[in-house]
Formats: sequence, structure tokens, C-alpha cells
Amino acid sequence: MEEKIGGMPYNMNKSLEFISMIEACGLIDLGYTGLPYTWCNQRNAQARVWKRLDRSMVNDKWLETMPQTTIEHLSSVGSDHKSSSIEMVRKNEDHIKYFKFLHCWVDNESFIETVQNCWKREVTGNPMWKLH
Repeated sequence: MEEKIGGMPYNMNKSLEFISMIEACGLIDLGYTGLPYTWCNQRNAQARVWKRLDRSMVNDKWLETMPQTTIEHLSSVGSDHKSSSIEMVRKNEDHIKYFKFLHCWVDNESFIETVQNCWKREVTGNPMWKLH
């Protein structure tokens, strides 16, 4: 996919030092979902230019810690530049939740009603939160 539509052809020589720095630092472009271009000059169809100006670059350590990081390009409102939404999910292997159940709970008169009411509650976010 082209990173630019319209306008003068881009001279890659302008970016060689920057590309070398990215490689030297071991940075990786996370990619994105959503709209491909993050900037538009807002001119008429003949003179319109679209570019993907923004990147989310991370290193290996970041990917080990937050492997499920996602970037979404959002629609622009009143600007020539689009916003990005970054969702970071930290990998937490050290924290293990164990389910604990004491059988004595079932002897309580309101046990069944309490469990039924909990399962009826509206839960927003991750459906697995219903289990916690």
C-alpha cells in the first residue's frame, strides 16, 4: 500500500538517516487498523494529498511486556490530521488469580439468590469479567 497519494513524488533520500536510526534502535512499526492515511491537505480533488505521517514504533522489550498493543486510526473532525487510539494490554504473568470457593457458602439461605443476581448484572468490557 502506498503511504502517500497525490502531490509531488517523495524523495526517499530525505529519510535515509531516520530509517537507519530506526533500524539501529531495533524499532518495529506496530501497524494499525482503520483508515490508512493520517493526514490530508483538505484541498479539492485535483490538488488533494493523503499521507500516513504517524507511526507507533516499539522495541522488543515493549512487545514482550505488552504484546497485544493495537493502534487504530480514527476519523478526523475539524482537522487535517487524524487522531490515533492506542490500546495497551500489559502482560502480567506474575499475578495469578485462583478461584476460591468455600462449600459452607451453599448452606447460606440466600446463596442461590445471590449467585443468580450476580449473573444477571450488566457487565461492560471484557466478558471474562463476569467470572471474577
